[in-house]
Amino acid sequence: MTWFLKEKVSVLRYYPALKTLEELEHLHLPHVSNYRFSRQLQENIPKYREKIGEASMSDLKDFLENIRKFSPRIGEVAMRHTSEQLASDPTVIGRKKKRNAALPPGHSNEEDLSAQELIDFSPIYRGLHIAHILGRSPTFESYYRAERTKQARLVLQPPTNMHESEESYKAYIHAVLGFFILEDHVLNTGKGLITRAFLDDMWSMALSKIVTALQTHSAYCTDATLILKIKDLIMLFCATLKNYGYTIKPLWELVRELRDHYTEVLMQRWVQVFREILSKEDFQPIKVYDQEEFDNILLSFPWDGDLPDVVTFPYSFPFSSMVPKVYQQVKEFIYACLKFSEDLNLSRSR
Repeated sequence: MTWFLKEKVSVLRYYPALKTLEELEHLHLPHVSNYRFSRQLQENIPKYREKIGEASMSDLKDFLENIRKFSPRIGEVAMRHTSEQLASDPTVIGRKKKRNAALPPGHSNEEDLSAQELIDFSPIYRGLHIAHILGRSPTFESYYRAERTKQARLVLQPPTNMHESEESYKAYIHAVLGFFILEDHVLNTGKGLITRAFLDDMWSMALSKIVTALQTHSAYCTDATLILKIKDLIMLFCATLKNYGYTIKPLWELVRELRDHYTEVLMQRWVQVFREILSKEDFQPIKVYDQEEFDNILLSFPWDGDLPDVVTFPYSFPFSSMVPKVYQQVKEFIYACLKFSEDLNLSRSR
């Protein structure tokens, strides 16, 4: 009998093992209660149940360790799916995500799977069922919530030099996003393992830490191109979170702050550009010697002043070379400022 139970436990058939113990205890052993082996089995039944409970908890611990490692991949896949959705239909954002249709037999391309389908949640469901049978549901739930709270604190700690590269921001955002996508799935399928109040409290705590981390590291960034990439990441992060019903208003406020920082970085850059132009300026009128040179000046600076009906060369413009140079740089500055607002609606909040 011990071998029979061990076999069931070894292949994760905890419920059949418990069912066998129950049948032994209540149906079979009472009929042979006068035999010593019956009494020995009766005494060992609580131990067998305890071992089954321990095996189930061990599975849960392994599951928690695996999803901690796999969370960044979940976040990465989810953000890629959101990006694809936005490219094809921007109105999908804000709709609660649904599980994808079943894949054809033999099809296993993870690119086509939803984030949740990349994880096997059976250890949770199996463990919940076993805990319920053993009367240990509160212990199981408390352990899960405590461990996930610890993992949340770890995942919310940003890399030390996150501001130095886009990849560091991606790693941080993917890990955080993956964590909360998984918890949303557990909330919807875990039969009370976590509650809406628990997840809301955890997200409220996390949101504050996320905003602080992104604020702090972005403030160190003086690369305008990287700031644009950070903005795009945060926007996609927001859109994906919104798909799962998480509040994102503080993150949109952060985007506004990032816009101001981006503008300051641009201003510092163009201050140097204008200083360099001035340092090389001789303040002499531009002189051109043929029609091509004349046309090129008007292309670089659309001067609307009085021009003679017939231009004779050499011809002197009433301004120096600094004017078209400054004009071109002002255009570049405005264009760079507008780059931040591409695909950005600052009124979007939740």
